[in-house]
Amino acid sequence: MDRFGRFVFPLIESNEDAADIWGGTVAPLYPVAQANPDAFVTNVAKAVMPAGGWAVYGGSHLIAELLGFDHRSPVADDLMGESLEFLRSRGAPNLHLTGYEHTFWVTHRGRTERWLTGRPRPTAAEAPIPELRSGEVRLLAHLHPAVDSNLVFVRRGGDGYAAEIDARSGDDDPGRSRHEWKIAPAIDDLYWEIGTTFQIPTFWYATELEPFLPLPRPRLD
Repeated sequence: MDRFGRFVFPLIESNEDAADIWGGTVAPLYPVAQANPDAFVTNVAKAVMPAGGWAVYGGSHLIAELLGFDHRSPVADDLMGESLEFLRSRGAPNLHLTGYEHTFWVTHRGRTERWLTGRPRPTAAEAPIPELRSGEVRLLAHLHPAVDSNLVFVRRGGDGYAAEIDARSGDDDPGRSRHEWKIAPAIDDLYWEIGTTFQIPTFWYATELEPFLPLPRPRLD
C-alpha cells in the first residue's frame, strides 16, 4: 500500500509500471472487496494503520478504487481522516486532493479549520519585482521537469500585465501554442495571483516569484 500510495499521489513523478500496479495490486483484490466490503475495509485498515504514512494514503485510495468514491463507513472514514492528516503533516497543498477527499475534509473539519496556513502576501518592499518594459516578456516558471512541460511567461501590455501559458498544442501535435491565463493592473497583483494558484514552488521558477508562493515544497519522501 505504501507503493500504491506513492504511485497515485499526483505530485510524485512515478517510474512504476502502471499495468503492474493495477494488474498486480488492485485488480486481484476487486472480487475480495465486492464479496464483503465491510470485512475488506476492516482488513485494509488493520494492515495499514500501524504502518501509517503512504500506506494509509494508499489504503484509503484502494478502498475508493474498489468500492467507489462515495463508500462510507466508520472504519473507512477513520482511514480517510488519517490519510488527509498525513498529507497535511507533509505540507501537501489541498490543490492536489481528489474531489471526494476535498468533500470529506470540508464536511468533517474544513468549515472551522484551514487545510494549511501559508505565509501572507509580501509587501512591495519585501518582494521587489524587476519592472518590465512595455511589450517585454519574461519567463517566470517551468512547471515540470519534462522537456515539453508547460511554461509560464509574464508580459506587460498597454493596460497592465498578463500571465501566459506556453504548452503543447495537443497530445498528437508536437507544436506549441501560447494563451493568456491571468491579467492584473499591477505586476505584484499578477504575481500573487500566480503564486496562490500554484501554492507551492514549481520545478523551476524565477527568483522574484518565490516570495509570492505561500507554501514551501511538500515533503514527499
